[in-house]
This record gives sequence, structure tokens and C-alpha cells, in this order.
Amino acid sequence: MTKALLIALLALHPAAFAAEPPLRVCSLGLAPQTMKDADDKPAGYAVEILQNVAAALRWQIQIDYMPWARVVSEMKLGRCDMAMTVLYFKDYAEYMLFPHEAILDQKNVLVVRRGDGIRFDGNLEKFMRQYSIGLYVDKRVNDEFEALRKAPWAKVDTVPSAELNMKKLLFKRFDAIVENDLNVTHEMRKLGKLDDVDILSPPLSVTPAYIVFSHKPESLKRMRQYDYALAQFKRTDKYRALTNRYLPGGPASEQP
Repeated sequence: MTKALLIALLALHPAAFAAEPPLRVCSLGLAPQTMKDADDKPAGYAVEILQNVAAALRWQIQIDYMPWARVVSEMKLGRCDMAMTVLYFKDYAEYMLFPHEAILDQKNVLVVRRGDGIRFDGNLEKFMRQYSIGLYVDKRVNDEFEALRKAPWAKVDTVPSAELNMKKLLFKRFDAIVENDLNVTHEMRKLGKLDDVDILSPPLSVTPAYIVFSHKPESLKRMRQYDYALAQFKRTDKYRALTNRYLPGGPASEQP
């Protein structure tokens, strides 16, 4: 093809040679998995994993932060190509495609004020009959918690955000909160209040968290590529260093 002919084709059909638009990734801010840094840029454990996988696949990505209700709406409408980080629930699977490879196992835990003498022996109903609980409005825990919170005796208060939930715990608005352990550690450390709370054991749930895909014709192919690239990335020293930085003591830190 001569240079003159190529120029003519570009003039006639510029869109055919234009770069593909970036994949839109929608996310609720949930530190330290996905958040904004001091320069207002996407950061966090899941973000850095996705950035590395996208680079290997030569994908351009654009991460947009929004409330969870809007993430759901945008995914249902197909306006987001991907979303993070998401726990598997049957209703989510109706409009989200879950890959094979998870990002991490997310622990939902009960958190109380240190010194209140509150303990948890694993019996959630007994705990909820005795203590009031706060959680942010979009929080999903597990089927047991969702059933118990509907009981007439349950004292469950919902707030707009995880940060406000933690602040209300510190101000004694309720006895305990439900949160994932990484988020509560990150946010309480930011507030300078990590030593003022106790994370109770055992966890309420330990559930894989995923970066998911929208139900689009091209998503199945992308998801297969993503699964392969993420599995390969998990074998690297870079992944182990990333995991050790965000999740000290996690499975990757135990690998040689």
C-alpha cells in the first residue's frame, strides 16, 4: 500500500483506524482495595492488580468512582464494561459476569469499641439480640445476616457510607458495626483511632471478591483473557510484593 493511498483511506474512514475507547471500570470507593490517592487518581490493591493485567493485555482502562447504587445501574444498562470489587450473590450474577480468578478473600467482621467488653462466639443471632449494629446502606454480608436483620427484634441502623459508620461507632451511636477487615483497618488508621476498636473473631463471612464484567457479547472473550493474565500475574514477584504491601500476612506473603 502506497503512502498516498494510506493517507486517502485515513481521510475517508478515520474511525476505522482510531484507537479503541478505554474500557470503563465502575467502582465504589472501598479502601484499600480501590480508592483515590492524594492526587485524586485511582489507587489500591485491586486497582494495581487490574492496571498490571490491563497492561499485559494492552487494554486501556478508565476507572470511575460512584455510589454502589449507580454502579449497579450502570452495569445493568451496559454503560460499564467492568466493576470492582464485587462479592458473588445470585442477583448480581443476573447482570454481572464473574470470572474464575478472584482478587482476594474478603472478610466481613464485627467491630466494637475497645474497652466495652463485647465478645463474639460465632452465634450471630445471640449477638444481634443483645447488641445494636450499624452498617452502610449498600453493605452485603451473607444470607444469615440478611435474614436476621429483618427480625422485629433486630437493632440495625444503616448510614450512607463506611466512613460515617465508623465515626458513629466511635460516638457510641451503636454497639458494633459490620465491615470488611481491610477497610476498617485502613479507615480507622486514617482517623487515628485504630487502637480504639477491636475486630472480633470469628469473621461473619470469608468471601472471594472479584473484578466483574458486564453482560455484553464481547465480555466473555475479555473475561477469558483476563482470567489467564491474572493467573499469570499471580505467579510473579511483583504480585507478591503488591500483596505484601496491602495485605501483610496474606497467602502471597507466605510463598517462597
